[in-house]
Amino acid sequence: MNVGLINGLPGRPLFVHGAVVLVPLTALALVVCALRPSAARRLSWVLPVLGLITLALVVLTTESGEWLEERVQESVLLEEHAEMGSGLTPWAIALFVLMVARLAAARPRRPSPGA
Repeated sequence: MNVGLINGLPGRPLFVHGAVVLVPLTALALVVCALRPSAARRLSWVLPVLGLITLALVVLTTESGEWLEERVQESVLLEEHAEMGSGLTPWAIALFVLMVARLAAARPRRPSPGA
């Protein structure tokens, strides 16, 4: 898949801006839902979906960065930037896992049939 170009235009700016907005927004939504159970109930399925979209966007951003890195002149600054981008993926995975865990914790418990 070519994540470098979208209809002939570089996709990187779109992906980067999306990730810059969604990563903190997703983390903030998780904190709000952890502090307010009523918000967690209202946003029950929105949280994991938001986490999954954020994770996918971070991966697309990293891939488009690697695509772009192959096409520009190497520099120390570019290498540092690429390392920071690669380091965000585990955090996005953790954020998604926490979103799913929050959904599981917010679900009402059903009594077992034998109890």
